[in-house]
Amino acid sequence: MTDAELTLRLHTNIIAFKRLQAERGPLRHLRLPGVDAFALPNYQDAHFQQVLFTDADALAAALPAVTDFYRGHGLSRWRVTLTPGQRDAARVLGAAGYRPDFTVVAMGAWLKELPDAAPGVPVEPVNDMDDLVEINVQTYGAEWRDILSMWQLPPRLPVHTVVAREHGRALSCGLAVDVADTAGVYLVATHPEARGLGLASAVMRGIISEARKRGCTATVLQSTPAGLRVYRHLGYRDLGPWEHWVPQGP
Repeated sequence: MTDAELTLRLHTNIIAFKRLQAERGPLRHLRLPGVDAFALPNYQDAHFQQVLFTDADALAAALPAVTDFYRGHGLSRWRVTLTPGQRDAARVLGAAGYRPDFTVVAMGAWLKELPDAAPGVPVEPVNDMDDLVEINVQTYGAEWRDILSMWQLPPRLPVHTVVAREHGRALSCGLAVDVADTAGVYLVATHPEARGLGLASAVMRGIISEARKRGCTATVLQSTPAGLRVYRHLGYRDLGPWEHWVPQGP
C-alpha cells in the first residue's frame, strides 16, 4: 500500500467529486481524452477553475481546447494540477507559457491504520445539506452560497455528510464522496465562533467511522494550511505537494 496508490485514488476521487457537481449547478465541464477541465463562470480566481489529467501526452493534446473552453467562459486564469513526479507534464506546461502558482498538500490514509476513536462530541450523519452550506458560507465567505447551493437541490447527490452540534446548533461539518472503496473528504469547515473546540476533529472521526461502516478501505483529502495539524493528528500522512500551474500573460 503505497503513497503513489493513495495519490492516484485522490486524483480519481477529485475528478468524480467535480463531475458530480457539474451534473447540476454552475460548474461547467469539458471532458476530453485523459483530461477534465472544470470552470466556474463569473469567478475570476484561478482557485475555482481546475484542469486534471492522466498523462502529459493527453494534456499536450488538450491544451488548445482547454484554453478555448476557459476563454469562452470569460476566464483569463485557470489552474492545471500536477501530482508529485509529473515532470513531463511540467515541461509541457512550461513550453506553453504556464508557471507554478501555488501548492496544496495532498493527504491520505488506509483506514486499518487509523485509530477507531470516538468523536468526543456529538456528531451525526445527515441527509439535509443546509447546515453544511451555511457553515461553509460562514467560514469561507458569502460567494460560496451560490457555489454550494447545488448541494441543496433535489434529488440528493450520493454523498455522506456529517455534522457536529453543540446545544442543538450545527457548528462543524464535512462530507465524503466514495469512489470504489475510497472515501474522499471535502468541505470540512467549522463556524468561526466555534474554532479551537475540537469540532473539526470530531467531524473527521465521524466521517472515518461512517466510511468504515460502508466498507471503505482508504480515505483521501487535500488540506489547507489550517487543517494540516488536525489531519496529521488523526493519522493522515502527507502525500506530497500538488502543484497548480496557471497561464501567464493575456
